[in-house]
Amino acid sequence: MSSGTPVPGTRVLVIDDGRLNRECLTAQLEAHAIQTRSAWDLPSLFTAADDGPPQVILLNIETGDSGTLLQVSLDIDPDAKVIVFGLSADREPEIVACAESGVAGLHLRSESFAQLLALVANASAGGAQCSSEVSAILLRRVYSLAHQPAPDSKADLLTAREIEILELIELGLTNQQIASRLSLALHTVKNHVHNMLGKLGVATRAEAVSVSRALRYANPVAGETDTANR
Repeated sequence: MSSGTPVPGTRVLVIDDGRLNRECLTAQLEAHAIQTRSAWDLPSLFTAADDGPPQVILLNIETGDSGTLLQVSLDIDPDAKVIVFGLSADREPEIVACAESGVAGLHLRSESFAQLLALVANASAGGAQCSSEVSAILLRRVYSLAHQPAPDSKADLLTAREIEILELIELGLTNQQIASRLSLALHTVKNHVHNMLGKLGVATRAEAVSVSRALRYANPVAGETDTANR
């Protein structure tokens, strides 16, 4: 992991419903010349966002209704990067779910403030990063998917546009970001996503990503050929 520190003036929003944790983290960030605001629930998140979009959002996974807060944080501004902290290494499904949602960084409870600063610096520069420990957890997930039976040619049912959108979902883009990238209306992207989920026989974007990766890793040659033909 990089040992860099954020550029002074970097705008960060901390979401944590533990007041002491929130105030301590905010103080530490401000000590590094980082412009920091805070929130603890949806209303305070919207209020903070109205004051100007942050470059980086730090979300404590232990905050109440963190799933909704994560999704709203990912959608609140196309350029804002989300880092989830407070994760436990023994809660692998939670780590995988956060990674598949498209966050820019994952920070474990066992990791230091210096490592969190490095994640903020990388995210504010437009990158995505995690520690070697988190990478190992995610690689185990990929290995597990690669050794599952591949779904029977479900991906063949997808249109070229649906495949394109699925690839952008894999990169962590939200519907709004996909709409901007492809110059489509937001409702059009939502329709494509809905149709794609139905064809793959899954209920969520994360499950669609899992199916896509399982297909690609199980049959990499075919995947490369499909990409070359598009």
